[in-house]
Amino acid sequence: MAAARPVVASRVGGLPELVEHEVTGLLVPPEDPAALAAALRRLLGDAATRARMGAAARSRAADFSIPRLAGAVRGIYDRLLV
Repeated sequence: MAAARPVVASRVGGLPELVEHEVTGLLVPPEDPAALAAALRRLLGDAATRARMGAAARSRAADFSIPRLAGAVRGIYDRLLV
């Protein structure tokens, strides 16, 4: 995502919290290789969609930068320790 590339992943665990389907990438059902292949083919064949999702993915990845996360944790400590 930080490299401005859309994600293609299974809809498992915490991935749906990170990857917004049709915005930052494509989520497919778990254990469905045909759906995974179709999602990859779709992005490989559509440069405009790849670029749009890639830009959104980069923006989303910035939400998880070390400075931003450190600031969020510090904010929590500041609120708890006051």
